[in-house]
Amino acid sequence: YDCYLTAARDVLGLRLPAHEAYRHWEQAAIHGGFRVMHPEFCIVSDFPDVLRVDAQNRPHSEDGPSHRWRDGWCLYHWHGVRVPDHWIADRADLSAAEVLRHENTEVRRAGCEILGWARIIESLGGRVIAADADPQIGTLIEVNLPDNGPARFLRVQCGTGREFALCV
Repeated sequence: YDCYLTAARDVLGLRLPAHEAYRHWEQAAIHGGFRVMHPEFCIVSDFPDVLRVDAQNRPHSEDGPSHRWRDGWCLYHWHGVRVPDHWIADRADLSAAEVLRHENTEVRRAGCEILGWARIIESLGGRVIAADADPQIGTLIEVNLPDNGPARFLRVQCGTGREFALCV
């Protein structure tokens, strides 16, 4: 909405009395981030000093916060999914059991990618049912998922070398 008002004034040359009142709002939009408006005050957040995204422009960082503000407050994301900070900051201590207990399915999926499917399957005591020498064809593995019972996964490698486990 800010862009429309500014474009009407600066590009189209529309001059309205409301533009003077809009001036302060516009400056807050230009020089600040998120803001909370109240009849008696306005809280304007600074822009983050760190903002990391993946190739699809989703918030993402594999080794630290995706967003960090100068006061030290941070957010952690894995390919657009907000995850608990210690899943990325203390990755070595992250357990498959903790990831698999998370109530949100999409956060669980991101956690499994953070840990790596090989580590998830290994920690669950996966049993190989069938395997092919070509990793792109894959290995069929059965694991006992906490609270869900037995499940089968096809562990495969895509052409980029990334490893996936597809539920079958």
